[in-house]
Amino acid sequence: MKIVKKKSESVWRWAILLLTCTMMIGNYYCYDIPAALNSQMDDYFGKPGDFETLFSLLYTVYSVPNVILPFFGGYFVDRLGVRLCLIIFALAITVGQLVVAVGLSAQSWPIMFLGRVLYGLGGENLGVANSAILSIWFEGKELALAFGLNLSIARLGSVINNLVSPELTNSINIQFAFWFGVILCGGSVASCLVISSIDKHLDSVMGGQGHHSLLATEDGDPDNDKEIEERNKVLRKTVMDKAEGHADVLQARASIERSPSFASEPTAAQEVSFRDALTFKQIFWVLTLICVVVYGKSFLLVLYILLIISFSCDFIGCVLPFNNIASALLLERDYFKEPDSACHLTYTNQCQSDSNPPVNCPTSKWYQPPLPTNYTVADVDCTDDYFSDYCTVTFCNRQSDAQVQASTIMSIPYIISACLSPVLGGFVDRFGARAIIATASPLALVVVHIFLGFTTVSPIGPLVGQGLAYSCFAAVLWPSVGLVIEQRLVGLGYGIVVSVQNMGLASFPLIIAAIYAGAGDHYIPEVEIFFIACAWVGVIVGLYLNYVDYYFMDSVLNGIKKRRLSMEELEAHHRASLTNPLFDDEEKVKTFGPNDRIVEAGRNSEGTNQSTSRHRSSELFSTSMIH
Repeated sequence: MKIVKKKSESVWRWAILLLTCTMMIGNYYCYDIPAALNSQMDDYFGKPGDFETLFSLLYTVYSVPNVILPFFGGYFVDRLGVRLCLIIFALAITVGQLVVAVGLSAQSWPIMFLGRVLYGLGGENLGVANSAILSIWFEGKELALAFGLNLSIARLGSVINNLVSPELTNSINIQFAFWFGVILCGGSVASCLVISSIDKHLDSVMGGQGHHSLLATEDGDPDNDKEIEERNKVLRKTVMDKAEGHADVLQARASIERSPSFASEPTAAQEVSFRDALTFKQIFWVLTLICVVVYGKSFLLVLYILLIISFSCDFIGCVLPFNNIASALLLERDYFKEPDSACHLTYTNQCQSDSNPPVNCPTSKWYQPPLPTNYTVADVDCTDDYFSDYCTVTFCNRQSDAQVQASTIMSIPYIISACLSPVLGGFVDRFGARAIIATASPLALVVVHIFLGFTTVSPIGPLVGQGLAYSCFAAVLWPSVGLVIEQRLVGLGYGIVVSVQNMGLASFPLIIAAIYAGAGDHYIPEVEIFFIACAWVGVIVGLYLNYVDYYFMDSVLNGIKKRRLSMEELEAHHRASLTNPLFDDEEKVKTFGPNDRIVEAGRNSEGTNQSTSRHRSSELFSTSMIH
């Protein structure tokens, strides 16, 4: 029988992967429940005049605390231990969803807002702990596979929500649709408990000496504190080094890297502080600028700002806020359209029936049937039996079918993203073209929203385009951030990206709600014009990003060119490798360029020389000089 020396050799790692996927499905599912039930919630709350603003606040209050939290999620994992943090954060989303469900049942917006705040406190940090536990149990190419599968399956949680929540609302009621989310979050807690049990058991089997055991200090013993900190340092270094630049891993790994405490352990001379953000090169801020309008001190510093703003235009401005309103927008545009004014009932003041059929009305089932003159659309509450079973039964049946259809179609971008992210990540790693893709993605979104706002074509084509643009942009953003800042500051850099992203996610829904109200409670075309404007900002910033990358960064984003490390960096890596237990038993060969090799002497357990070649994206790209 093979003796397991570390967790990445245990067959239980596949059970851990399955459990983490289950855990994250609940997280993603509940985040998007309001988006899938937009129009149903409007009916349930009696169609209040400020519904769109109140609805948007459900996403704003989730994002507000996460403007700050991304800087500390990794710290919590470091200090409390990954097992305890998994349980705490899963309990937070469960309690948060429970409060949301109570608030909905009581028709109380303030209670729902409180629940979304609690949910937000756990949701983002659960991603941090999820990434940490995967990095403990997987290594090398298996780490890339684990992160890729986990991210793709987690995204399916949003797809499942879009399909299941409307069906639960129609077959049972809207309250149960929200309480079902509580059940799934309870499943996330159960998954965390099983993960913790397996992880703790294997620690005891290996005598607590398995690689990457990210533990909290329990007994206060200084020697034990030092040992645990050394093991945590190994984990941090492993997460940063072993992913080898895979785009999907970088994207999922961003959760860990959001916290500066999870970056490589700094020396006394390299202590990380928030003032270090002022030293970030321009290319980092270009990435940040793209981030603000998309996913909603030196010249190179401005470039980084622009990249994040461009991402915000594409991701924050055009993807996530669009998904929040997609169901209602598709109902208005495609699946529950208002008929021409000539459409009416034979006897206009009576309910529709076989003896009182509609006249001059479209035959398509995707149009609203006419109502008696004593009712308006705002008066009809299909959650009320009087309307759903008697006077407006045809209206309510068509609305129910339309809601299910709209929720199904709005899932297309997430389905495409879940399927293509691993493929696109490998493509970007192999061929580069990051800045070009970062420009092409918002340009595609311009076309997408022009079609949605100003044509009557089927929404399937535009939403396929949105899914492709979203997948491509996400595949290039996270690796790009890691290429343009120093490794010791990568945690702070990712924290800034995610913080700025949440600033956009907190503000953009309210902007969209204001535009909707100003347009007479219509999404088309005014809200689509806003999305088009955001996408154009992303295009302009992307063009500037390519300019700076080509003329001032030697195409670090668009190329696949590797750089040589400075002598100081080489010495630092050499010293680190000598104390890294992951590679003590073999000769390490690092390759930094086609003609530059550094061999670090070492011997395997039998005393014979052995050579391996290791390529690290964090080592191959410079933030200071490109050769």
